[in-house]
Amino acid sequence: MEPRVTDLQEIGAVWRGETVRATRSGRVVVLLLLFMMFVGLSLTIVGFLSSQLNAKAEEQARAAGVDLNDEKVKAQFNEGKKQFLSVVITDDEEMLDSLLALPVVLLFVFKLTLRFVPLLIALMGFDQLAGELGPKSIRFLVVRVKRNNLILGKFLSQVTIFGVLLAVCTLLMVGVARLLNADFAAKDVFIWTLRLLASSFVLATAYLALTTLCSSIVKSGAVALVLNIMILFGIWALAFVGESFAFPGSVKVEDGANLLSLMRTESWAAYLQYVSVWHYGQDLLHPDPLRFAVAALVHLGFALVFLGLAQLALKTRDL
Repeated sequence: MEPRVTDLQEIGAVWRGETVRATRSGRVVVLLLLFMMFVGLSLTIVGFLSSQLNAKAEEQARAAGVDLNDEKVKAQFNEGKKQFLSVVITDDEEMLDSLLALPVVLLFVFKLTLRFVPLLIALMGFDQLAGELGPKSIRFLVVRVKRNNLILGKFLSQVTIFGVLLAVCTLLMVGVARLLNADFAAKDVFIWTLRLLASSFVLATAYLALTTLCSSIVKSGAVALVLNIMILFGIWALAFVGESFAFPGSVKVEDGANLLSLMRTESWAAYLQYVSVWHYGQDLLHPDPLRFAVAALVHLGFALVFLGLAQLALKTRDL
């Protein structure tokens, strides 16, 4: 009598097979090179601009006889940095205080990288299931592995591969930022490396599941890629529209709200941001553990919904 194969064994077998096949295909190497080229180019441009601005500020300070090591001068510099970040990043005071320890070049390159992570994920995994649904080669798999386990195994393989890519590029960003900023303390380097890795990995999980869903409902890899990109733009549009408006009754001049808050029009459309996973990405860098935990759980919740829909689509499909 043959031993019974458990679900975990089936998922593990699919995960190992897909991971080995993906690493041998060459696509992972190409994506890693593209990712690193993008990160390197971003670091070069942002780093150059940042160094030029710092050099100009130091020159002006020396001409005015200002000691840059003076605590009052540092406090003024940090206050200016906070005002700048409040315009381009967030107006959350607690988060702004936390971001002061992070070099500007690292913050901007990391945020810019996260903007393109969903597109890179779509390019990496658009044909994970669609590539086998079209030629019907998936029939040979579903007679040996449960459909749900097949999806989970492929998804975990994508998570593993992309997790490695993110880790390599994040370490590259942190390393370059440390070289360009001598005041980036070793303690902060360690803490922020862990925070950046955790936030990027959690964010990527939701979009990896979305790619799995798109690849499970169509039979063509090209169509799956186009569908994935269209849904991504829909997700971004919902977040953009929702965050462009203020909640009804929330704008009050006497509250001392900042200018950006006062410029937003009150509308029910503000609630649209809550149905977009993109809206919750900001809190993945929040210093409050509760805010981070909620954002992480929301991303994992979206991932479970996408995976559940993918399993339903494959389960009801005539292969």
